Amino acid sequence: MEKIAVAAINHKGGVGKTTLSIILTQMALLKRQKVLAIDLDPQRNFTDALSFIADYFKGTLRVKATLEPEDAECEEDWIILDCPPVLGDITREAVDFADIALAPVRPDFFSLSNLGVLYSFVEETGKDRNQIPVVKVGYDTSRLARMVEQILVEKQYPVAGRVPLNRLIPYNITLGRIWSTGLTADARRPFEQMYSRIVGAYERMLAGDFTTSWGD
Repeated sequence: MEKIAVAAINHKGGVGKTTLSIILTQMALLKRQKVLAIDLDPQRNFTDALSFIADYFKGTLRVKATLEPEDAECEEDWIILDCPPVLGDITREAVDFADIALAPVRPDFFSLSNLGVLYSFVEETGKDRNQIPVVKVGYDTSRLARMVEQILVEKQYPVAGRVPLNRLIPYNITLGRIWSTGLTADARRPFEQMYSRIVGAYERMLAGDFTTSWGD
């Protein structure tokens, strides 16, 4: 696979943007990929979490706090950008740089109501709509979740994955463990599927196929 740059974006806090960035980074590293992690959020939670596991991945993980033009020519296989929870110049620069911008969305109407603004912001950079897939975070069988999912379908938002909330994941991250420590194969599967979908979609995009890039 060619080098891929993935940004995690949302101007609503608490949707799992940084956790998603951490999981993707660790998944790529565990697959023997080199990763450049760029922490653009001034809270620096992405940097702090990755510092706990740095010894596991010496030589394959590099972390920095600024995005520079020469990063496009870096030696790493993945560039993962954790953006601040605002739609400002820094996020615009990151989205313009990224091949794919993931938008984690929780099953509530506040998250949903912000999506239109988010898509308008990203599309101003000239990105195709399919370069801005949603990641459904914590969707269940509740009536509200089903309603939100129906709206996502009606508005034809592309979907990169559907991942559950799991209390063990933030616990692992906080303790400096690999994100999946102690998770069953079933619990890991949605995250593995999301990773595979991102890789597959990017390969189709490289071939010029944006229309069916997230097709099942």
